Amino acid sequence: MTIRVDLVPNPPYAGPVLLVDVWFGSVVGLLLSCGAREVWVARSVRAARVLAEGGGVLLGEEEGLPPEGFHHGLSLRALERLEVAGKTCVLLAPGLAGALELVPPLSLLGYFRNAQRVLQYAQTEGISTLVVAADRGRPPSLANTVVAGFLARRLEQLAGLRDSLQEGARAAARLLRTFPDPQEALVQSEEGQALLRAGRSEDLALASLISVEERVPRLVEVRLLEAERYGLSKNRYGFCFRG
Repeated sequence: MTIRVDLVPNPPYAGPVLLVDVWFGSVVGLLLSCGAREVWVARSVRAARVLAEGGGVLLGEEEGLPPEGFHHGLSLRALERLEVAGKTCVLLAPGLAGALELVPPLSLLGYFRNAQRVLQYAQTEGISTLVVAADRGRPPSLANTVVAGFLARRLEQLAGLRDSLQEGARAAARLLRTFPDPQEALVQSEEGQALLRAGRSEDLALASLISVEERVPRLVEVRLLEAERYGLSKNRYGFCFRG
């Protein structure tokens, strides 16, 4: 077995992949851990509102604040206390949604917090392709790339392999080695610096925790939102995770 890491989504894929998103992945996993029945991911505010029709909990931020009509922002510290048991949550996450358009159903979502559990699932199911969540036309983030390198190395160790990393995986692993503590990559990343400037160091610390979560979000449904039917500027998709 060889381990592949795509630094940006590069379909087609023959089967499910492990999609790496440390920030939004942590939100999805935390909501599921708090008892949410499912978490939908949307690319736009309007698409999120459509997906939440019927009583869904809307979560997201634009320039650090929830858009009009949204119930909550994306602070991990605040979400830990959120009462979402049995509810449908809808997450505004344009970058993650863009990546989800390019990966197959039943793909897994991985990040620091569920590292051990998601790698166990990946090994059991024979998933050896990791994809760094990045929107079309945008470079991968430092944080997601380092986490992908971390997961690829751990997967290699778990499978008892040596020299099994393909080119993208080797590049991610080399970047990982520049950080003696892989969690420091989150601090140095653009997203991490924005959290620090906003006084949200606790959120940064929570996203940096390794293997503290049992949930493995799985992409179980994709819903087409037709522009004409829902008054959207173009067709959009909703992506449903359960775990």
